[in-house]
Amino acid sequence: MKMLAAAFCVLGGGILFSTAAQGISTAPEPPKFKIEIRATGEKGQGPSFAVTNLTAKTVTACVFEQSYPSQGARKATMVWDALVQGDIAIEPGQTALRPLIPTAGNALPNKVEVIAGIWADGESFGPPKWAGNIFNNRALRASENEDAAAILQQGLDQNWDRNQYQQAFSDKPDSGPVYIVRTALTATQQTGQTPQEFTHTMQFLLQSFKQQADKLRKSIPH
Repeated sequence: MKMLAAAFCVLGGGILFSTAAQGISTAPEPPKFKIEIRATGEKGQGPSFAVTNLTAKTVTACVFEQSYPSQGARKATMVWDALVQGDIAIEPGQTALRPLIPTAGNALPNKVEVIAGIWADGESFGPPKWAGNIFNNRALRASENEDAAAILQQGLDQNWDRNQYQQAFSDKPDSGPVYIVRTALTATQQTGQTPQEFTHTMQFLLQSFKQQADKLRKSIPH
């Protein structure tokens, strides 16, 4: 199961979006976040910044804008989404660390701001296009989990062996769930799982994908 746990972490990191949507509710006042840049990494980690939630609401996604004055006032945006990346939402008063994005020449930003985001209740703040991007990405990830779950359910119903699962996932587009299944199939072969243990692993993945899809669907406003 350690290999499976590691596979579930592949979705971490920043996410960039381009699709926009309209009609998402926004807060009248910009919420307050405290951000501290830590150019020197701790415990072997690279440069990062600490973001503290100074509001009274839990935030599940943020859009960070990083400014690079040494690069001609260049700016870069990075999206962090706890629901997609398997991370922990930032509760009121809590602090989370996020990696800084260096530019060519390893130049680091001198300023990081939260320009948009999603609260745990589904409300959003900042430009509506960012909320649309985040919700669209959540819907896409939910579909990927649902598609993988459907194949696993078919395999369990028909009592597939490892080769049949491998064949079913061999031509599927690369996605987080597909990668996890492929990793699990390799791991179970290396560890020599019994048929009963193999079935249990497939059932575990099925339930995990269903739960993730359900969580993502419920986070998207109708």
